[in-house]
Amino acid sequence: MRSNLAWGTVVACTLGAAGHAQAQDDGGVSYLFGVDVVSNYVSNGVTQSDGKPAIQPYFEIGLNGFYAGTWMSNVDFGDNDDWEIDLYVGYRNLFENDLFVDVGYARYFYDHSGDCCGEAKLTLGYPLADQFGVTGYVAYDPKSENFNRNMTLVYEPTPDLGIAAIYGYSDSYAHEYWSVGASFSFDETWSAGLKYEGSGSGDEGFVFRISLGNLQTPLVRLLGAPFQR
Repeated sequence: MRSNLAWGTVVACTLGAAGHAQAQDDGGVSYLFGVDVVSNYVSNGVTQSDGKPAIQPYFEIGLNGFYAGTWMSNVDFGDNDDWEIDLYVGYRNLFENDLFVDVGYARYFYDHSGDCCGEAKLTLGYPLADQFGVTGYVAYDPKSENFNRNMTLVYEPTPDLGIAAIYGYSDSYAHEYWSVGASFSFDETWSAGLKYEGSGSGDEGFVFRISLGNLQTPLVRLLGAPFQR
């Protein structure tokens, strides 16, 4: 369930693509904002919108590696909840040895049922070559004592095109999940992507995304929407 804060910034930084990021800076303060429209909101290989489209706005503010933000999406679980609202904080840094580390905590809310739960998250990333990189991600929900973990391999053949494959396991769903897809950036504000989402419980299939925002490198957008796990 819910979103992934181990998003494509990790990949972009590990591949040295951070210089392409279009976050607006003001006195050391950075801002990320935008909105994504997806044909299906899929998390850990399971639809959160009953196979229907979703709109997903987000906003993040950062300073000296520390960040805080929110991400939202419409959902459809067949109950009274129509919106998911995520709040998160954390710290991310690219070290001199090219190791990228992102440590954070996310809290998940719904418009009707309210506070659901939270997760502590850790992402490590490292470049394998000029255009290749790998990330490892683990999240822990202390309320349910469930772990979620995955590994991502990424490839950036051109500055406008990113390709990634994800494989993971979710204790919450007790299944493996995977995805493979590509993202293309038209300019500094618009991008589009296509992924195939699968899991041990049954594949959700292809998911299309169109994005408007101020951070549009293809690898950043690829794992996307941009915060889904």
